[in-house]
Amino acid sequence: MKFLKLVPVVGLALSGLLAAPGIAAATTSPGHHHHHHGHGHTYVCSGGAVPAGNYRSVVIKGLCYASAGNVSIRGDLSVAPGALFDTITAGDPTSSPIVPATVSVGGNVVVGKGGVLLFGCSPNITCTAPPAITYDSIRGNVTAYGAQGVVLHSASVGGSVSVIGGGGGTAADTCNSQVAGAPLVTNLEPWSEDPILNFTPVYSDVEDSTIGGDLTIAGLDSCWLGTLRNQIQGDARIFHNTFGDPDAMEVNGNVVQGNLACDHNVPVAQFGDGGSAPNLVGGHAFGECGFKVTDPSPAPTMTTPAGVAEHISVSLWKLSKYDGTIASVSAFSLPPATTSSNDTIGATIYNFTLAGSGLVGTGTYDSTKPPGATGEAVLTTTYPNGWTQFTAFLTCQCSFGGQSGTITVRAYGWTSPHGSTRGTFLVSSGGGPAAGSLSTLAGGGTFSSDHEPAGTLRLKEYLKIT
Repeated sequence: MKFLKLVPVVGLALSGLLAAPGIAAATTSPGHHHHHHGHGHTYVCSGGAVPAGNYRSVVIKGLCYASAGNVSIRGDLSVAPGALFDTITAGDPTSSPIVPATVSVGGNVVVGKGGVLLFGCSPNITCTAPPAITYDSIRGNVTAYGAQGVVLHSASVGGSVSVIGGGGGTAADTCNSQVAGAPLVTNLEPWSEDPILNFTPVYSDVEDSTIGGDLTIAGLDSCWLGTLRNQIQGDARIFHNTFGDPDAMEVNGNVVQGNLACDHNVPVAQFGDGGSAPNLVGGHAFGECGFKVTDPSPAPTMTTPAGVAEHISVSLWKLSKYDGTIASVSAFSLPPATTSSNDTIGATIYNFTLAGSGLVGTGTYDSTKPPGATGEAVLTTTYPNGWTQFTAFLTCQCSFGGQSGTITVRAYGWTSPHGSTRGTFLVSSGGGPAAGSLSTLAGGGTFSSDHEPAGTLRLKEYLKIT
């Protein structure tokens, strides 16, 4: 089971991907230039909301929320032992703005023993109505020793992420605590004390995020772990972790510029039930995530058979380069919404056509299907300075190299105030009968609007059927 798996549309904060063969990485966040008035002060939160504003540093000592506006921390953010910091619940716990606060940290983040950090909101976790994303950012490192849970969605981290030890234990009831009829678990403080997140399973997860350094997850005893669609400039090391859910250890669809090593995990690294794409690795891949390791995608369950055997990791150097275009025409839009910090949130679904030497095909909006399940769903956040950050979720009836099937792609990018768009994309699907002979397609690439007519983007694609 994948917890809080909601609408299949998610976000990312930096367009840094695939700096290996020819795929360039950007490292700026033009939407997040906060102006600091004065030097601010250290803010200690013993419980309740951290108000919007500029702070020199923030220490979380109770159950605290960043509920609305911009919370800009010039220095470090500390979550004390046994404390909880929730930046994913809008207006938590008293009101209902459209999205929670957008949090930016100029320094490092430390999570103490038994502490919980929920950082960055997307439709994959709580930002569902309307579907939206807060692109939270951390300039330094994230370090958690013995934390109960660390959850990053659609965030950018300039340094490294280290989750060492901790978790809430591997008892099955911590995994089933959201399932109807299962006994409610109330001893999972600080999770269970949160009035909004009550009985949420104790898990850790990093999805759709960029990490400028390394990702290390080691010695975690917990319910579930996901590491999905992240763009990691350094190495990723995931070892000696034990989880209660047999679907845990989904380490899929990541782009790792350095080495990827997975060892001594229970269960072993796998595709799980998500139907994800392989990891793309610029260096070496070791252990459970080695280049020669194949796993069923999706994994078998009590009611469904195993999917196709897919390589869990693919070398970036084995991908071939193609040129293409995508032309998009709007089919359906939600009315735009404005946040308390004057960000404008939009959601539009497009029909699209892919052409060129690589992926060829179409995506057509079907109003009888859930939003985001057909066509190209684009979630935009436009900042007062004119920059727009967006994430797109594409479902394509596609062909490539003489093979065809239905695949999904996630794209992460920026549009400047002058209308120049660029970013990166990842093939996000793998396995599953709908994918046909494209069920083992791996790859990604970059896109740009330069020298293209309105509504068209130029693609550099790096792809391989594995």
